[in-house]
Amino acid sequence: MFRAIVAAGLTGATAQADEKSGKDDKGEAAREAVYEPGGDVKPPKLVHYVEPDFSPSSKEAYVEGTVKISTVITREGVATSLRVTSGLNAKEDQTALDAVKQWKFEPGTKAGQPVNVRVNVEVTFHLL
Repeated sequence: MFRAIVAAGLTGATAQADEKSGKDDKGEAAREAVYEPGGDVKPPKLVHYVEPDFSPSSKEAYVEGTVKISTVITREGVATSLRVTSGLNAKEDQTALDAVKQWKFEPGTKAGQPVNVRVNVEVTFHLL
């Protein structure tokens, strides 16, 4: 049996902000700060986890390992701007991305207010 073990090691570097371009609901350009956890910036907390689906070929090949993903958790608790920073293979990388996109978070905060926070998460595929 395969099982994904999540090390939602929500980590960041420093409490600095950078500007992120985006679009608001009306399609107008918006700029929002993106923070790193640390100092007065508290990291997001995972509140809803979706397990990744294993591909049949990965089960047969006994694929194991960790996919590391950098993502921005929005003020609404949604994972955006996902990027694999260390992967296994194309199938498992995409499987991990698809799962993380469905996760829900309690947003990170700065001075008690929800903010966008860049974090790193790990999805570990392990043969049980």
